Amino acid sequence: MTQKIQVLIDFRVMNQIHLATSIFLSFVLLALVSLSACTSSSTNVNPQVTTDKRPELTEEKIRETLNDARVRNVPEKANASKPISWSFESDEPKEFKAIETQLDGERATVVIDLTTRSAADARNPQELSGKIRLHYELQRGWVLRQWQIVKVENISMTYRNLVKPEPMTNNRPGN
Repeated sequence: MTQKIQVLIDFRVMNQIHLATSIFLSFVLLALVSLSACTSSSTNVNPQVTTDKRPELTEEKIRETLNDARVRNVPEKANASKPISWSFESDEPKEFKAIETQLDGERATVVIDLTTRSAADARNPQELSGKIRLHYELQRGWVLRQWQIVKVENISMTYRNLVKPEPMTNNRPGN
């Protein structure tokens, strides 16, 4: 008799687990259907009105992505030295203005007029100025899509060597 009661209790527990699982799966299915309906209802019925789901390519984003980008074959302003390659670093001062921006699907091209120079502690300080063309592509991350530079093209950028400042010393009169 105890065994029959135990079997009945086990059967009830199994029914409750089965019921709870069914209810849970029903809620998941309902949530998925609701989510699907929400995304399909957000699609435009009017083909003339489109929503652009690309992230903005702002000046701040250009400044951020410019760090670690490299421009090649930058001639010296007076053509006295060989062309150089330049990697833009985050600690360099940069002043730029976006002149032209073209967006085409998941690609973008931005022409900027840029002036930058070496960081303060550089061994051979240099200054660069001129126009470059930045080629961007939308790259998919874990959650968001982001604009990433895939190519930097030199249009009119040149460099010039700067005079290295003399090191500060404590040579005061009377010492």
